Amino acid sequence: SLRCTENALQDEGGRKREAVSSHSGARGLSSRGRQALDRFFAPQPQQAMVVARVGLGLMIFFSNLTQFPYVQQLFGPNGLGGYATMQRLPETDPGRPFESAFQFLHYIPSEELVWLLYLTLLVASLSFTVGAWTRVSGLVVLLLHVLFHARNYSAYAGWGVMLKPYLFFVVMSSAGRYGSVDAWRRGAKSVSVRLEDWMGPAWPVRLLQIQLCTMYAVAGWGRLDDPVWLSGDIVLYAVDGRTFGRFDVDWFPLASPLRILGYVAFVLEPLAPFLLWVRGIGKWWALALISMHVTMELVTDVGWWQWMMVPLLTVFLPPDWLCALLRAPARWRAAAGGGGGHITPSSR
Repeated sequence: SLRCTENALQDEGGRKREAVSSHSGARGLSSRGRQALDRFFAPQPQQAMVVARVGLGLMIFFSNLTQFPYVQQLFGPNGLGGYATMQRLPETDPGRPFESAFQFLHYIPSEELVWLLYLTLLVASLSFTVGAWTRVSGLVVLLLHVLFHARNYSAYAGWGVMLKPYLFFVVMSSAGRYGSVDAWRRGAKSVSVRLEDWMGPAWPVRLLQIQLCTMYAVAGWGRLDDPVWLSGDIVLYAVDGRTFGRFDVDWFPLASPLRILGYVAFVLEPLAPFLLWVRGIGKWWALALISMHVTMELVTDVGWWQWMMVPLLTVFLPPDWLCALLRAPARWRAAAGGGGGHITPSSR
């Protein structure tokens, strides 16, 4: 009887320990789940999204402005693949685009309507840049970009495709609440330099970061067995070729240093999806990528890729770095004796 009682007590103690262990495990799992959700949904500084708003807005405006002399040739009814062409093609011709809402401009006979949509895109992109009715103007820009890109994707090269998700995430963020006309309309007297005054939902920031890493994964990992990349000659080919080279210069005497740069790019992009997330390394990796894109813009001509990537990569930089940049003018004025050292946070 005594032994039975002892066994019963041991069984009960074991069940209690298992219950405590299970509860602790569930609590730990719940805690990790909450941390993951907080990282995705909790308030996040929005300075980088403001930089992305301004950068993408200006890029969209100027990239479309450069097409002004060729609007009707590129997008008009009598232009390449336009309404006139569609009228001559049989319904079953494989050259006809897939008929969807986004192929709207293929079937529009009016040059005036094309001009109206084009000018609306220019105005909306400027409005988005300065943060005036940011969400509405951003959605208008996104819709019109999709329509014009569907009408003639060759007018935009690859960056026209990648811009769509990037722009969507910025539009859905709180980028219009800070450093914008919208903020001024709500009563902000100046641009705040305090980190806590730039908070907004994290999910657009996280999705933008994931999208960037996905792009680098696809671009970088696809080159791991490319002989040109493995030889380090990719930069030499890019700057010296007739297709992408910006200057008519003989680069072959600089083949060795250019090969080093080629290997740097070969390492930077494939590792970006991993190292951009590592604390203490990510910010420096982002700066290295920004430097790479700036250098590419200086010596190659591949459309507006670099103008898009540089502002977007600021989402991996520490928010206090961007706040420090906002404080810099006041510090310079104070150092120069201009009496501008006092910084007043914005009122909201």
